[in-house]
Amino acid sequence: MGRWLKENLVLVSGILLPALLVVGFFILNKMPRMLADPPAYDFLVVAYQYNYQNPSDYYLSFEVRDGKLSGRVSPKAEVNRYINRHYATIFLYRTKDHAIEEFAFDLPEGLDDLDESVSLNLGKAGELNLDKRKQSPDGYQFEYLGYRGRGGLLGDIFGMGSRYENSYVLKKGNTSIDLVDLSIDLNHYQNDLQFMGWVVNEDLKP
Repeated sequence: MGRWLKENLVLVSGILLPALLVVGFFILNKMPRMLADPPAYDFLVVAYQYNYQNPSDYYLSFEVRDGKLSGRVSPKAEVNRYINRHYATIFLYRTKDHAIEEFAFDLPEGLDDLDESVSLNLGKAGELNLDKRKQSPDGYQFEYLGYRGRGGLLGDIFGMGSRYENSYVLKKGNTSIDLVDLSIDLNHYQNDLQFMGWVVNEDLKP
């Protein structure tokens, strides 16, 4: 066996070294995620949509005030005619299960004749306690990466491939956790998500 190894040292090295490199890179790529505590806070996001074939005379807007989500529907005017947000989906992202829960809300009647802003009744979404700061209490941030082409085959193996589908991540230091494919699940443009806040207890509201 020893003689065979000596005679085929180049062949053995050519097989073992690439395999060891693959294992090493894999461990280095996964180690930060394995050592980091998983995210503990769910978060609320609004996904906007626009139908160019059926434009509307109003637009929707949402913000967090005093730790609560509020929404308004406003008439289109010359000053805001480029705000194309007349459909919206409010959803909760559950970080433990990586699952999405949608919150329904009703638009008021008479939107075709709207002449002033009207508050929206957001139901359960409006009851959540939110921390709208970019960083969660446990140090994670919701980020949009956009397209990043890199890595090729090795990138796919090590989790560094092109980011068409998983453009949103939770990031903490060197740890980056891919979220479910929000663009497909919600049928919206990938960069038209608006982060609203982390779901927290009453005592943690900013």
